[in-house]
Amino acid sequence: MATVNYIRESKQTISAMKGLINYCVQDLKVKDEQSGRRLVSGVNCNGENAFNEFMTTKYAYKKVDGFNFYQYVQSFHPSEKITPEQVHKIGLEFAEKAWPGHEVLVATHLDAEHIHNHFVINSVSFESGYKLRQSPTTLKTLRCLSDNICADYGLSVLRPYEQKGRKISSREYRARSRGSSWKQELITSINHAMFKSGTREEFIEKMKELGFKINWKSERKYLTFTCPGGQKCRDIRLHNNKFLKETLETEFRIRGELLIKFHSDFFDFDEAFDSYSVTGWEESRKAYFSALSLGFFENEQEKDEILKQNYFETFGLGARGVLEFANIFDDTSEDSEECRKRREAEENGANLGAIIGIAAGLILNLNDDNSGELPQELEEEQNEIWLQM
Repeated sequence: MATVNYIRESKQTISAMKGLINYCVQDLKVKDEQSGRRLVSGVNCNGENAFNEFMTTKYAYKKVDGFNFYQYVQSFHPSEKITPEQVHKIGLEFAEKAWPGHEVLVATHLDAEHIHNHFVINSVSFESGYKLRQSPTTLKTLRCLSDNICADYGLSVLRPYEQKGRKISSREYRARSRGSSWKQELITSINHAMFKSGTREEFIEKMKELGFKINWKSERKYLTFTCPGGQKCRDIRLHNNKFLKETLETEFRIRGELLIKFHSDFFDFDEAFDSYSVTGWEESRKAYFSALSLGFFENEQEKDEILKQNYFETFGLGARGVLEFANIFDDTSEDSEECRKRREAEENGANLGAIIGIAAGLILNLNDDNSGELPQELEEEQNEIWLQM
């Protein structure tokens, strides 16, 4: 996959433009050791002579002040199977379509783990003399163009940027795509804890077991999560209303009411969920009560007895469902005797031969809610870069 970022250049002097061009065309960055070729080209100009040609255009139209140049970077994921020549070719095609009528330096840098193209654009059009203008949607348009070109070359592309939810930064979006975001780890942990919690206190305890602390005070509007690495994050920064304090409080109120019904003789699994407001935690809630019914929160001996009572037929939970539940709700501190009983319970479930049921489906679809998707509305600080250039 490739991503495009705008690099804000606060200094817009002629000398700053010359310094940037000199940086982009350094031999140690652009020289392909295999072919011996310098991957420097230009669109509507000679890349190796870009500065002089930029200045010729500026002097011709008497526009050597204000915004003199723009810089963008197109970065390719390290795992993408692509050659430096292909990256350079894609960069040239992208620049030609992205900035028609303008001179563009295209320099492909090979000195980082990820190959990336630098684009330096002359702000003055050599055709009309008009200056290049940017808008709030420019970056989004350019990324869409880049994705289309990459798709034509058979390369992977990022999922769409737009989705209902709060904004996230470009850097975080890329980090999540690579699976390296501490915030995504927090979201995953919250989801995991919610599958095992019927009350706020249980949720806080489960998060603590996972290494996260929660500042949950009635007088504060937001929750604050502290991650194992020390990072702090408010609930509002998790980009989904389901993680907000008020939503979680509503969900635990619902679970509390259901727990009362659950321990009575009048609990109906399907009807119990029909009369409650939508919080975004419905699937997690059903999985929690399914697990509770199957005894996964009791001791191993009770769970073994429950499995023998054919609860699988009641909830449609087959052999695969048992295995999935065992993996999610396992206590890693179990001793050998507990482990033996758990394995026997799983074998009993497998012998029943039932089809995968409700609970298994819920667990298997753990990431099929908004928290597993990446938001799209992209009004970001445009000076954020995916990777260190």
